[in-house]
Amino acid sequence: MRFAVFLLAATLAAQQVPSPAAPAFDVVSIHPVPLNASPIMRDMDFTPILPGGQFIDPRIPLSSMIAFVYDFRNVDMQLEGLPNWAKSQSYSISAKPAPGFPSLPPAENREQVRLMLRAMLADRFHLQIHSETRQEKSFNLEVAKGGIRIKEVDPPVPPAKSKPVFATMDDDFGRMIGDKSAIATLAGALTLFLKRPVVDQTGLKGYYDFDIRWKAPDTPGAPPSSSGFGSEGEALLISNLQDQLGLRLTNTTTPVKFWIVDHVEPPTGN
Repeated sequence: MRFAVFLLAATLAAQQVPSPAAPAFDVVSIHPVPLNASPIMRDMDFTPILPGGQFIDPRIPLSSMIAFVYDFRNVDMQLEGLPNWAKSQSYSISAKPAPGFPSLPPAENREQVRLMLRAMLADRFHLQIHSETRQEKSFNLEVAKGGIRIKEVDPPVPPAKSKPVFATMDDDFGRMIGDKSAIATLAGALTLFLKRPVVDQTGLKGYYDFDIRWKAPDTPGAPPSSSGFGSEGEALLISNLQDQLGLRLTNTTTPVKFWIVDHVEPPTGN
């Protein structure tokens, strides 16, 4: 039985080359994580971005680093050209700037780390990448006729923001759970499951608790369904999204930026 738990983000652009004046890490340690290494459990609040311009992560795939520095979420859909070795290999990264790096507010610190990681990927992985924007099939998430069927709840206590949306799926059923989650966060989770951009057009700005469940009815004498995954699971989710939450998905197209890897190599030594 397959089982997955998800924690629930053409016009050719110029090749991204870090400016000579761009900030850079002073000390970088990169070590491949053995492919048979034991899994690790992350706290929900884990972040590899630390104050003082540091980036420390015991296990992160190259694809996730690329997605962070170029600011996109759906790696499976938006990142192309990554070689097989880079898809399976994760790395332990410890990167620190030179002494005297300023103390910055969290958002500014995050952007500086993003720029320094971009320079690191170019220097240590010899990454060359470009972007293309294409019109792609997508969904609009809208309030269905009859109105939304879930009640708004109190927002998370600051500085907490919208909580992630969790999804659990196996061959027999699917479930998507929100706890003080924004509808925009739900749209992001739907994007990952449906593998198609979902744009929040509801206009709803509050926070909600919800629990969407879907399962195909058992048919005597028929083979078991695959109602958690695949096209059947997608159709059931879309139907139950409207029946249970009062939200519908409508087909449309939207511009989507894709990132294409032109060249990448295993990292140079420390």
